[in-house]
Amino acid sequence: MQYKKLGYVRVSSKDQNEDRQIENMKCLGIENRDIFIDKQSGKNMKRENYQMLKRLARTGDTIVFDSLTRLGRSMNDVLEEFRYYEQQRINLQFIKEPFINVNYSGQSTNDVIQQAVQKATLTILSAFAEKERNDIKQRQAEGIALAKKQGKHLGRPPVQITEQFIEAYEAWQSGKITAVGAMRKYDIKRSSFYKLVKEYEAQEKTKHMGENERC
Repeated sequence: MQYKKLGYVRVSSKDQNEDRQIENMKCLGIENRDIFIDKQSGKNMKRENYQMLKRLARTGDTIVFDSLTRLGRSMNDVLEEFRYYEQQRINLQFIKEPFINVNYSGQSTNDVIQQAVQKATLTILSAFAEKERNDIKQRQAEGIALAKKQGKHLGRPPVQITEQFIEAYEAWQSGKITAVGAMRKYDIKRSSFYKLVKEYEAQEKTKHMGENERC
């Protein structure tokens, strides 16, 4: 029976680039069709493509990760996944941490010490990964609190009524483009677009009322 080698790639957000991890997988002979990619935080184990990978992997197959943190960030979650793969006899390979690789084919009782060392190392690495994630969250919270204390604006700057918006609005109102076309022209989200429309129309109404009063 021919066993498969499958690759798993994860980045934490859509803005991050997964190319380096994919290239590492290809260097190990893994084909594109056998590489599963998620753009999602490691704290969530219900990632769509990871779950698909688990369903497809069979006893004797090998799953390759760039590093342990690509599997998950929570120590308990990572250990639970290891137990699952141990039950299924699915091999695990970590490019950056080869000393915790697990290969269930041809193991004998002489490997008991090695297994114990691997499990201890895995627990330590998982704990460090979880601590790193918690430290990042704490630093972010402290940074936000400090910024608020200093009166700094957080998040994206509020959208403004500009000449470009007015141009897109007038084209939409005259039927030259659709609302979606206006949003694309102005490069703005739906909720923000209609918020600006409401503000702009209120301004125009107030302006016209003032002009009528002067008349």
